[in-house]
Amino acid sequence: MKSRALLGVFVVIIVGIAIAVYARRYFSPVDNPVHASERAEVDPAATNDGGIDSVSVHLPPDKLKAAGVVLSDVTKTQLHPENNVPGRLRYDDRRHVEVRSATAGVITSVRVNPGDQVQAGDVLIELNSSEVGNARADVLLRTSELKLAIENREWEKAIFDGLAKLTAVIRARSSVEKIKQEFRDVTLGKSREQLMSAYSDLLLAESLVNAVHESAKSGIVPTRLVEERINSRDNAEATLQAALEDLTFTAKVNHRTAETHVEDAERRLKISLQAVQTLLGHSSADEKSVAELEAEASADPLLMPESLSLVQLRAPFAGTIERRTYSPSERVAAGDGMLTLADTSTLWVAADLREREWHALSLKPGDAIRVETSIPGMESLTAKVHFVGREVDPRTNAIPLIAVLDNSSGNLRPGMFVRVAVPVAESRDAVTVPESSVLEHDRQTFVFCPTGDSDFRRINIIPGIRVGGLVEVVTGLSLGERVVSGGGFYLKSEMLLEGEE
Repeated sequence: MKSRALLGVFVVIIVGIAIAVYARRYFSPVDNPVHASERAEVDPAATNDGGIDSVSVHLPPDKLKAAGVVLSDVTKTQLHPENNVPGRLRYDDRRHVEVRSATAGVITSVRVNPGDQVQAGDVLIELNSSEVGNARADVLLRTSELKLAIENREWEKAIFDGLAKLTAVIRARSSVEKIKQEFRDVTLGKSREQLMSAYSDLLLAESLVNAVHESAKSGIVPTRLVEERINSRDNAEATLQAALEDLTFTAKVNHRTAETHVEDAERRLKISLQAVQTLLGHSSADEKSVAELEAEASADPLLMPESLSLVQLRAPFAGTIERRTYSPSERVAAGDGMLTLADTSTLWVAADLREREWHALSLKPGDAIRVETSIPGMESLTAKVHFVGREVDPRTNAIPLIAVLDNSSGNLRPGMFVRVAVPVAESRDAVTVPESSVLEHDRQTFVFCPTGDSDFRRINIIPGIRVGGLVEVVTGLSLGERVVSGGGFYLKSEMLLEGEE
């Protein structure tokens, strides 16, 4: 019984409160001079369907000053329909590298720390590697072999050229003394003795033939002796001719063989240099000449016996040390990441494009897009499109968009969240008002327009797209009209307050 009594009292209280609210709303006195002077005047007009189409609000001078009303013109603007999609700042992959060791070794020196600024070519880390030492020793060996091969080629070429000249002189039947004098400083090798001996025998045989011919005419020498002398001369001439042909061919073969050895030595030196350069992460020597290879090998200070095993990891470009993994005396394996180097003067903006941003696929490299950060006070930034992906990622059902953002100020950091404005339709001219002037109540969008110094009228509108702080007005306003762009919420509060009263 007691609980029923309490329930009855509770119901009576609720009904009383409801009656009091209803009476205050619909039967409150409006002719009270004190309240009438303090509240804004609201004049609602009903539409055919019972909704509010136009409401006038009057603000007394004190409330007008407190509201801080700001007026803006209704303008015609070319809008670029955009969607804001989430994005992240990333390192520019073209200027971001993890410096790795191409060979196993022991770190002897670390010259940088995270946050240090370095220039291209600066030594970052030094380590000792027996593999690199062996590769450099092989370079020295191949360099010496190439030098010997070149010297041998020049020797064989000199013999081949000298033999050709001697052959011409012998065929011209120059005297032995003249030949000795003329070819004293000409390189002939073993061919000199053999050819000069054969040539001397021929000249002697020819002189004997000439002498026996004179004696044969007087009948002193028998005919048989003359024939023997002629036969000896022919044999000497044949011997000389055979020697010339054989020695010329041998010299030609030796010269070509020497050239082949030089070419082989060059290739092997290139291979050795490439092996060292691969271990050190340098460029290849494919297009370098023999002279350049020799100069490079002889000028490399690391090709000294005491520093053959020393490896210096250098900065490939100017930037900042972002991360360091190892310290001196630690052992590293081939492929271990030792530190991260990045140039953050430019960053990549990475965003995903989905079906509702499909129009953004028309973006081309170099197109400008707007990027907004969460840094207080920072204005919108402009990034240049680097590329738009060609394939939909099956995990995100999106296409990647990468843009390049200038970060020369250094205010931005990789990993920061940003919003990227991407186009979703073609640009068009539209009637627009500031976004701050557009208000909403009971699912109806409206603005306030001034009708006097202290009077404002609510105008219902149909909004369109919102871009860059502007709102398209499809219907409800015309060019030349003015709207309240500051203090609208104060007017809305007054309108709702008077509506409740």
